[in-house]
Amino acid sequence: MRRPRWMQFSRRVPGRSVVAILWFDLGRKVVSTVLWLLYRYRVLERSAIPAEGPLLLICNHESFLDPMVVGSAMKDRQFSPVARESLFRFRPFGWLLRSYGCIPIRREGGDAAAMRAALAELEAGRCVVVFPEGTRSADGSMQPFRRGALLLVRRATATVLPLGIAGTFAAWPKGRSLPRMGGRVALAVGTPRPSSELAKLPPEEALAWLESAVAAEVDRARACLTSGG
Repeated sequence: MRRPRWMQFSRRVPGRSVVAILWFDLGRKVVSTVLWLLYRYRVLERSAIPAEGPLLLICNHESFLDPMVVGSAMKDRQFSPVARESLFRFRPFGWLLRSYGCIPIRREGGDAAAMRAALAELEAGRCVVVFPEGTRSADGSMQPFRRGALLLVRRATATVLPLGIAGTFAAWPKGRSLPRMGGRVALAVGTPRPSSELAKLPPEEALAWLESAVAAEVDRARACLTSGG
């Protein structure tokens, strides 16, 4: 006999309370509706997202919209985004970010506390999303990846999933205080790969694979936008 949905919460997000899961679900549904209405949001290959187990999402970073775009794609796989510490300084907004599981990280240098928090999420069987460029793109193009994401890949036992976002830079570019209304946004989901496979590669080769895998998904998302698919 199939369990009621509320009894499946512990499997969906191990260790999270029912209240926290419902709060995240509510936020995701609201954001998904807004993205669909304003930007005709499209997700490619959503079925490739693993249904269970620790999951490390690696994604390009075009806009403040990106975490919301990723969250809308994940459905039952709630996640903890790694976000820059300065976003938490305004207390009401900081509370909101923490209520959705965001992990603050200092942009300058390494942040051992943030890395430990992200690893703890993965060890608990949950999901973490990292934007390895470290900051939003200034022109919409993907910037070189920093090595922090590689540290998670090499230390965590998780599935690594590359994601590519297109359209969010046009919707809300860096330097603009508010997003534009209208346009198109797409997210492409890549092929999952065990972190243990990447950990066996030399660091530079593993980082290059992450970059190329995400770049390929960005190209697919952009092709979706230009083709009208």
